[in-house]
Amino acid sequence: MPNTNCTLTYPILIESLQTYMLRTDAPFVDQIPYLIQQGIIRVYNNAKDLGFEIRTEIVNNTVGTSTIRKPGNWRETVSILMFDNATQTTSYLLPRSREFCLTYWNNQIANNTGRPKYYADSVLNLNNQDLQNTYGEFYWTIVPNLDQTYTFNIQYLGIPLFNADNPVNFLTQRYPNLLLYSCLIEACLFLDDEEKRNKYQSMFDQELETINRMNTDRSADRTVIRANN
Repeated sequence: MPNTNCTLTYPILIESLQTYMLRTDAPFVDQIPYLIQQGIIRVYNNAKDLGFEIRTEIVNNTVGTSTIRKPGNWRETVSILMFDNATQTTSYLLPRSREFCLTYWNNQIANNTGRPKYYADSVLNLNNQDLQNTYGEFYWTIVPNLDQTYTFNIQYLGIPLFNADNPVNFLTQRYPNLLLYSCLIEACLFLDDEEKRNKYQSMFDQELETINRMNTDRSADRTVIRANN
């Protein structure tokens, strides 16, 4: 079982994976950063509502543009609140498909700008310099094209930073056991250890069930408090 007397950090998690898996060889150790990242993604895929919401502010100064590049840790858009610097007013952009946005506003026409109203999650497939692999560049399509400078307060679901320079995050602080079990599952998959994988999968499921039950109970308690007041 995890050592509950020790706060989970990135270095401690690396050490824990070596201890639990009884592996300190270079091929395994070299994979640990990737296994940890996959472990965080596993938690995200199973429990997006635990605290993966991130807010960022983007100031777009280029009139006529229709795209905003997404942060590298983006997974899902929640909302985009636009601040009009000229009128000092705010409004939410409405989510639409990229096809709708392109049809609604033909951004090929020169000086075809206006106050933004819609956004779409978009991806542009690109090739690397050697033209060997294709990768996606993720961005938001905004229409109409910007007619002035706007500030966008964007709320999205994203993978929290977790590395040697960012050794803690909300998972290590609030759900350390869940993160540990998730990373151990990834380690077992890498080592093709089905017996241990089943064990840690069961522990992961039980921990997640406990967390969900506690969160549900807290929500119910807050509802009762509001009703009594």
